[in-house]
Amino acid sequence: MLSEGGNEVEIADNGTLALERIRNNKYSVILLDIKMPDMSGIDLYKRIQKMGKSVANSVVFITGDVMSEDTHSFFSQAEVPYVTKPFDTELLKGSIERVLDKTRIRPG
Repeated sequence: MLSEGGNEVEIADNGTLALERIRNNKYSVILLDIKMPDMSGIDLYKRIQKMGKSVANSVVFITGDVMSEDTHSFFSQAEVPYVTKPFDTELLKGSIERVLDKTRIRPG
């Protein structure tokens, strides 16, 4: 869906690979699942936060796990945008646009 919309998309199969790519590249938006092989999305996000606010501000979580107390607590405290699975395409696009608007450099 994102590629068809003209966006360049990279996929990482696990948290370790995602972290390596994030360290070595600049991304406008990082879509991050709560549950991933070898490292939770929450743990990866905490590592991303150490890289800087601009990197952390580019994250949008995708999750099917909004009912667990830990996940709900994390979202409440972190104030990070998230979309629940199964998600509506327009909702995901809107979340991505809000992150892009927040991270764009504005003149003046």
